[in-house]
Parts: sequence; C-alpha cells; structure tokens
Amino acid sequence: MRPADRGRILFFGPYCGTTGIGYIAGMTSEISAGLYVHIPFCESLCLYCDFYSKIGSTSEIERFLDWLAKEAALLGREYPGYRYDTVFLGGGTPSILEPGQIRRLFDSLHCAMIISDSAEITIECNPSSLSSELLETYKAIGINRISLGVQSFDDRHLRRLGRIHTSEEALTAFETVRRCGFDNVSLDLIYGLPDQTLDQWASDLEKAIELDPEHISAYNLIIEDQTPFGELYKWGELNLPLDSIQGDMYAALNERLKMAGYVRYEISNFGKPGFECRHNLKYWRLEPYIGLGPAAVSSDLARRWKNKPDLDSYLSSLESGQPAPREIEELTPEKIREEYIMLSLRLAEGLSLDEMRVRLDHDLFREKGEALKALESNGLIAIDGDRVRLADKGLFISDEIIVKLI
Repeated sequence: MRPADRGRILFFGPYCGTTGIGYIAGMTSEISAGLYVHIPFCESLCLYCDFYSKIGSTSEIERFLDWLAKEAALLGREYPGYRYDTVFLGGGTPSILEPGQIRRLFDSLHCAMIISDSAEITIECNPSSLSSELLETYKAIGINRISLGVQSFDDRHLRRLGRIHTSEEALTAFETVRRCGFDNVSLDLIYGLPDQTLDQWASDLEKAIELDPEHISAYNLIIEDQTPFGELYKWGELNLPLDSIQGDMYAALNERLKMAGYVRYEISNFGKPGFECRHNLKYWRLEPYIGLGPAAVSSDLARRWKNKPDLDSYLSSLESGQPAPREIEELTPEKIREEYIMLSLRLAEGLSLDEMRVRLDHDLFREKGEALKALESNGLIAIDGDRVRLADKGLFISDEIIVKLI
C-alpha cells in the first residue's frame, strides 16, 4: 500500500471475537469512541479527489443538516454507551458551512451524543473559505484542531489539481488561524504531482516547516479511476514523476521533517510530540467509531457499515423514518487479523506479536515465520522483542510487505 492510501485504510474496524472485545448495542457502560461527520459539499470539485462530494445549494445544505441531526439521534440511541473523545468533520469541504450552520450542527451532535469535554475536535478547512468570524465560531463551539488543505505552495500545481485557493491564500489562512488562537493545526500536502520535481517538493516542505504547524499529513498522489485525473492518466495526458523520484520525495519528507522536530507516527503522518491526530489513531489502532453523513463509515467492534455515497437516497431514507441506506460487513476473525496487520504496520509503533496471540488467537511467527525472517534479513522490517515494525527501507513499499504477512 502506497503512503497515500487515505480513504482506503480509514475504513477498517476494530477487532472482536472469542478472545477479543465485544460490544452489544444498547449496553450502558461507557466506551470511548470516535465520531466522524461527512459534509458532502464543495465549492468546486478537485480533479484528483474521489471522496464523495458535490456542489450543493443553500437549501440542499439546510436540508442535509436537518436530516443529519436525525441520523445522529438514531445512532445515539443505538449506542448509548459511547462517549466520543474525538470528533472529525471531513468531506467535502466542512468549512463551506456558515457560522450559523456549524453552530446548528454541533447543537444537534450534543443533543444526540455524549461528547467528552476533553475531546479532540477537528475540522478540515479549505484556505479560501476561512474567515476570522468562522474561526471564532469554531472556537466558541469547541473545535480545537484545524486541518488545513494546502496540498501545495506552488500555484501551478494548485491550478493543475483544480484547487480554488492560491499559495498566498494558504499562507494568509494559516496566519488567521494562528491569530484566532488555535494551537493545534495540521497541514495537508500532496507529492508526486504531475510534472513535479524533487526540488519543487523540497520547496513545499520548507514552506510548510517555516509555518511551524503542530502536524503535517503528506500523501503520495494516487490516481483514482473515477476522477478527471483518472481519465487523463488513461489517455496518457498526465506526466507523473517516476516511481524512483516519488520514492526520493518520500525519503526527503521523512528526513526533512525529522530534522525539523516532527515524529513520523504513521506512514503519511508527522506530528510534534503530543500532537498526533487522536481521531485517526482510532482507525489505525482498531477502536470503535461512528460515521454520520453519506459515504461515512462506522464500526462497533463486531461489524462495519458504510452509508451509501448518495445524498438523495440518504435524505429520502431519513425523511421516511428509516436509517441511512448502508452496506454492512461482518468482521470475521480472519478479516480482523488481516486488518490488524495492515493497519498496525502503517504505524511507527508497529504490531504486537503478543497482542495477536492473546486477543486475536493468532501466532504470526508460527504462520509467517519464514516471511518475517526474510523481510528482516532484507532490511524491510525490524523485529524488536514483541514488536514488528517497518524499517525505513520498507516504508515506501509497505503494500508489498503487508501482502507477505496476511
């Protein structure tokens, strides 16, 4: 799996089974969980993005907020024992919501669910949609972490991606975020862009470091079939950097951010100590989470379900008193083991052999001992007592390594 597999890897759920943790809907003991809210609206659609989104009218956004509140109430009653200590608003472009709309959204969430006073609450923002008024509203309702979708500081690359902001707007937005008192800010960057050189990527990194955010997420561009970039790539009209150059870009990312005091805690995510994204760690550590909105994913330790990525059917189902249409997957012990290996190896902390034996009833050394020894001898993984981690040499080819162990 390449470092950019955001949106693919985030849909894996917690483990359960005879040796694991169970959850029965309706139980009353508190369980810490994550809450994700998908806002499916954008001002314009980026050429590379395959996350579910659309350009919505004011009336459509208002109608969506009405029925999102209904879905929150339904799931709040179904899982009364969940206390949400992380909340993440993604999309789409959540910052497209006006101050009154975001207040209304959080009023609905607090009415339906128990959100911890110490919760990490993140909102994804487009630099062009931020204002002091909006940011002050965020602070007033408890949002305490801003994820700013910069992607690049090069206007040529921003235009090619279909982004509607400029580099100058990104810098101004970051300054405004700081001026409004936010001290937990993440920047999103993308590398491996069409016609991007290693020097241009190094320049993006330097500009990000100069801003001194608490967190940086840096994703390798993945070409998705059902996107404009997918069509261009199919016709040979995207000049992407060679894989070897993209590997050099990833190496530069690791080296430069380490020098700047950031810790890589996941393949594509770097934080100053204490500023890891607590919400995303729930996905990677296989903890329960609930998703609201079309295309949102949930897991309650025994099953995982994904709402249909279609706003019309989402709204019509809730209006008729039915849950949002969804696809449900039972999480079998075999599936959980595979996902534990895949997600744990993305983390710098790696996987625990003891945890696999005790909680998943699986002895990885017994089943994959020869593969583990070969990967270690080739310098692709490191085995330190109970822990198995990707070595630096194996980070950019993690998909090939993981396949050998599942």
